[in-house]
Amino acid sequence: LHLGRWNPALQKVAMSLGERASQALNPWALGPGALLAGFAAVRGGIYIWDNVVEKLVELSGVRKLPTRDKPIKPELQPPLNTLSYIYLTFNAINELIFVMNITHFLWHSPLVKLRVAELGVLNTFPALYVIFLAQDMIYAPTHRFMHWRPVYPLVHKHHHRQIYPSRGYADAANEHPIEHMIGVLCAWGGIFAAAYTTGVHAATLFVFFNIHAALAMLNHSPYDVEFSHLGFTYSVKAHEMHHRKFSMNYAQYFMFWDRMMGTFKEYTA
Repeated sequence: LHLGRWNPALQKVAMSLGERASQALNPWALGPGALLAGFAAVRGGIYIWDNVVEKLVELSGVRKLPTRDKPIKPELQPPLNTLSYIYLTFNAINELIFVMNITHFLWHSPLVKLRVAELGVLNTFPALYVIFLAQDMIYAPTHRFMHWRPVYPLVHKHHHRQIYPSRGYADAANEHPIEHMIGVLCAWGGIFAAAYTTGVHAATLFVFFNIHAALAMLNHSPYDVEFSHLGFTYSVKAHEMHHRKFSMNYAQYFMFWDRMMGTFKEYTA
């Protein structure tokens, strides 16, 4: 009798959880055909952008990193293995889910401005700055936590198979799905930080994701790209040092987070 009384309540909770899970995984309620088309579109877009970014860097005359002047031992640049392809597949699915969620948020949330007339002083460049700043503020200590000895073998170790990353997106996304989800949550953190401070426009989010993707790809390339403006300090050298030495340079865009943690190290070839 006791179980019978609780059965309807449990069913209601289960139905509610199921609905929320469905909403999170497929917010647009797309059918199988549309999901496959969306998956193909996202993969195609990433592939094209990866190659465009690399070609633009080559055409700009950017030199390769000093460590890439000589041949690198094969064991320091191992080929993708079976587990890598499994992780890349799971992460590709996660990216589709993320794209669906961000576009649904962009279209339906009152926090995001859509009209051209709503472009303002704060919800464009300042908002873009806040997104990158807040995202890295979350990411840097989280990244450091993933290097904690008891945690490192469980999640982050796979990503460090590459001592000298060179494949752009393939090396950037070749990580444990849990780590990939952490990266997604950091991006959400940056977006909400801007939405509740400067406000954010859909065009700003579009620019953010394209820059964020390009810099993630370049961080796992052999090109010596670096720039600094208003504290935003991006350097492929810094990230190469992280892959080579592990216990330094955890941030991506604002190296003062590493300086605060005492983990920043200058580049040495």
